[in-house]
Amino acid sequence: MKKDITIQNLNTPKALGVAIKRLRKSANISQDALAKSLNMRQATISALENGRGTLDSFFKVIQALKVNLSVSNTLKMYKAKSTDGGKKVTKAKNLLDLLKG
Repeated sequence: MKKDITIQNLNTPKALGVAIKRLRKSANISQDALAKSLNMRQATISALENGRGTLDSFFKVIQALKVNLSVSNTLKMYKAKSTDGGKKVTKAKNLLDLLKG
């Protein structure tokens, strides 16, 4: 039986990295083993878990960990913190639109 993990408040790259680390550890997979299975460097997995890395790498890791990704609209909270005239909000909204299909 698959264990469900609920991760909330993914509103920073660092929080997303922590979530990836929790998911990897719950699957009992080392960074090195995960990296080898994806033909990546262990440093790439470490970077993702520390809030750095590319979306491409992120989605490869999510797929390898067999995670069903569900996105809820957290745009209001993100928008309230925006100090760049809404540019990040537009990017976040575009990403949410892509993920929701």
